[in-house]
Amino acid sequence: MNKKKFLVIIVVFVVVLVSLPVSRLVGGFFAGRHKAQFKFVEAARGDVRKTISSSGPLSSITKVEVGSQISGTIAKVLVNYNDQVEKNQVLAEVDASLLKNEVDKAEGQLLRKKAELEDAQNDCNRNAILFEKGTISDAQILTSKIKVKIAEAEVKTGQAALDFSRRTLDYATIRSPIAGTVITKEVEEGQTVAANFMTPRLFEIAEDLSRMEILVAVDESDIGLIKQGQKVRFQLQAYTDKEFYGSVKKVRLQPQKVANVVNYVVEVDARNKDGLFFPGMTASVDFIILEKTNVMTVAKSALNFAPDKDVLKQFSGQLDATASARLNAIAKNENENEQTGFLWYLNDQKQLAVLQVQTGVSDGARTELLNPGVLHAGMKFISGVEVTEAADATKSSGKKVFGMSGGGGGGPPPGGP
Repeated sequence: MNKKKFLVIIVVFVVVLVSLPVSRLVGGFFAGRHKAQFKFVEAARGDVRKTISSSGPLSSITKVEVGSQISGTIAKVLVNYNDQVEKNQVLAEVDASLLKNEVDKAEGQLLRKKAELEDAQNDCNRNAILFEKGTISDAQILTSKIKVKIAEAEVKTGQAALDFSRRTLDYATIRSPIAGTVITKEVEEGQTVAANFMTPRLFEIAEDLSRMEILVAVDESDIGLIKQGQKVRFQLQAYTDKEFYGSVKKVRLQPQKVANVVNYVVEVDARNKDGLFFPGMTASVDFIILEKTNVMTVAKSALNFAPDKDVLKQFSGQLDATASARLNAIAKNENENEQTGFLWYLNDQKQLAVLQVQTGVSDGARTELLNPGVLHAGMKFISGVEVTEAADATKSSGKKVFGMSGGGGGGPPPGGP
């Protein structure tokens, strides 16, 4: 291609561009590259609960740590994990050979002390006869009586030593203090336990696993809303598809300060009739402060929606009277009370419209609508705007944006707002 032909092509291209309308150029290169559409949610009937959420571990209501009061070698272990035990049932035995020797020794010493007492008593009786005959002095009869009292005291001391050695021998047999389930076993046969400084823990017995409790830490800012007998809903990670219910049993008055935050422990009664709960499981707990059932609700995102300047620009000239009035109120900074909400929608004429409602209980996801009037389940309201890729505007000029095409709008409440 020579230089002259190249210049001719350039001139023709420029002439074509100049002949096109500016709007066509802008539309062809910039318009329609993205398409904004409304997202809708439906009003529906359902249950709404205002809750306070926290978490805590499941625990048996009564559990006892069983230890050894004496040192020695474990001769027998008679129970294992999860065994059901009765009160006073033998759990383990400590080697008692040395303890039996101590009992025998104490019995022998007691016999000797009793013999000494008998000898002192006989001697005192003989001296009493001699004293009446005047053959011994007052000092001698007094000495005899003192020896008897000393011998009596020695007998009591010997009896106490025997009782102590027998009780110590009894401690070699470790028994369950309550009826329940063995949930911890920390000893094996042949293991040596030392009880010189502190009682070693050998077993842990949970009294009744059919009734358990959840110990929940509640922040001081929320504790005033927690009452005894209050309904509680909780979930466990082991059963993510199930919900369980309990009730508040007690609020402990002792504060717990963690990271400069004051908490109070709340005891939640949890019935375990199906045996699904295990000690130590973490429960996600919702204290139900207020509950409404079978009421008209709408997603909170719809109440939070308000059209921005891009939406208003798109709908300039397509706002109905309710929308215009609401926008004027916003411009004048006229705020409603906390129980007033606004739901935006597209009416039958595809105009942007708004409905004022009174709100009630909210669970964070859905909000109760008080006195819904013309509202009914299934009505669609705008919850947001999403932007999607669209075809070139020169090829899709017949399409409407912001949910205005047929079937995209939610429709107004019957009879209009």
